[in-house]
Amino acid sequence: MDKKSKDRFEITEMFMGKADNQRCFFGCIKRLKDDNRSYVFSRIVVNDGLLCASAPEQQELGENLDKMCRMICDEGLHSDCGVSTEFFGVKYFLN
Repeated sequence: MDKKSKDRFEITEMFMGKADNQRCFFGCIKRLKDDNRSYVFSRIVVNDGLLCASAPEQQELGENLDKMCRMICDEGLHSDCGVSTEFFGVKYFLN
């Protein structure tokens, strides 16, 4: 069996963003590398939305995700859809 015909597998690392000790949200983290730098990217499902963030280091990513989780849960970040307009029957949000 040659290398091309072998099954490939992908390792997934779990990551957590928390608003407080009772409200924790889990998602996946990916480590990516560009030509000049490396960074981490995470997607976490928070209530009905998807929270995406990236940072150069895992520590900074964790702090930013925790802040965004608090903003969504406590301050109602996604409670208002904002101003939108409709073109050809499709709603577009103007942000």
